[in-house]
Amino acid sequence: MLKRFFSNAAANAFSGAMAAAYQLVVAALAVATWHGADFTAWGLAMSIAAMAPILSASLSSVVTRRLVEARHRGPDVIEAAIVMAGRRISWGLAGIAFATLFLAGALIQGSSDVGALSTSEFLVLLTIMLSTNAWLLLWQVRFGQHYADELNWLPALTLAIARAGGVLGMIVALAVGSKNLTLAALGLAAGTWIALLAAQLVLPSPKRRGGDSLPTPLEVRNQLGLNLRVQFGFAIGSASSLIVQYSIPPLIALISPQHFNAFYLASTINVVVVGLLSAAMLALLAPFTRWHAIGATPSVQRIALLSPALCAGLSLAVLCACWFMLEILLDALKAHTSDIVDIRFFLALLGLQTIVRTSAMGFATIVAAAGTSRQMSIPLIVEMLLAFTVAVPLGWIFGVQGLLLGLTFAALVGSQFSCRPFALLFMSAGTPARAALASLLAAQLIGSAIWWLIVGSSALNSSLL
Repeated sequence: MLKRFFSNAAANAFSGAMAAAYQLVVAALAVATWHGADFTAWGLAMSIAAMAPILSASLSSVVTRRLVEARHRGPDVIEAAIVMAGRRISWGLAGIAFATLFLAGALIQGSSDVGALSTSEFLVLLTIMLSTNAWLLLWQVRFGQHYADELNWLPALTLAIARAGGVLGMIVALAVGSKNLTLAALGLAAGTWIALLAAQLVLPSPKRRGGDSLPTPLEVRNQLGLNLRVQFGFAIGSASSLIVQYSIPPLIALISPQHFNAFYLASTINVVVVGLLSAAMLALLAPFTRWHAIGATPSVQRIALLSPALCAGLSLAVLCACWFMLEILLDALKAHTSDIVDIRFFLALLGLQTIVRTSAMGFATIVAAAGTSRQMSIPLIVEMLLAFTVAVPLGWIFGVQGLLLGLTFAALVGSQFSCRPFALLFMSAGTPARAALASLLAAQLIGSAIWWLIVGSSALNSSLL
């Protein structure tokens, strides 16, 4: 069992590393190719299109949890109904994501002074980028099936192949198109889809259970409702990520367009860190769901209580690596999009928020594996409420730095509400909520303090202060 777990954790770490490499390489190509308004137009479109996978509301995790639970409670035909219901949801989410982000792009472009394109040209660019990311919504059910089977290498390889194809397509398009923004986006999209189709021919499909039995329309409708009920908690999580992380670059384009390029680069690096930690935590979802279903929670109590320190340490390590490699990377690219001091200022503040949020990922994963939608959503709702009532006013008064510090405060307070549901799931092992609270808060405060000791003096040299 441990061998399988570590294999799946390695697969998710590989997937996270490939996602990080993809984001960094695409950003590096953009930095090396465009400057000024052209780079800003590309960065804004990429920032908006990057929200599309978030709007999947973690459907793959919903499918994983429901399939693992069904294998201990129902016949194989229920699994088929769960999968078919999930596919209906994935198509609906893809349509909602495209319409929502297209409209958001039109509003942001029309209200901001950033970019070198007209609104119509920008929307063409955005449409191409949205089509590039659409498969990440449509393949959620397939990935959820693989995760439920604890065959995490199949999604990891699919993601790696698709992303490698996208980068190669963009490189070819840039070589042919003489730095044309739209042609570069077309190359990215075409390369992604061609590589994805090739991956489906090479890699095996999810195992089909239940023989030739097919669920009735009524069974599919029943499972559709149950899927949506579980997904509510995951949807709140997606909304939280969208508000406190992925929506910030477009917001900066509105309130401080002169700082957008620096913030976009810092935000890209920050997303890499969060993506690596999220990928690693995903490997725990199926095992935790299975262990809870069979009543084996006492065996993972100690690991669970150590998860905040482990997550904070990993986040701090990756952030530090990015911090010290930043100047080397920008010098190699001869990038002139923004001042490295300003990039580091934003990365320092984003790093505080990231350490605080990622420290709670272990608790959040356990609650997502076995808790109710209400238990999953309360910490995130608290964080979002504080983001609107504290972070936004601070941003209005003190600017970008006030907004980012306010978001860090919101994450710190909101995450503490995950301790009680975590303790309830481990009640049989005698885990008190105060032990969970102490473990989480200590990891957050110590991790944040170490990060600021490392980067604080450099961040305070920024012209933004």
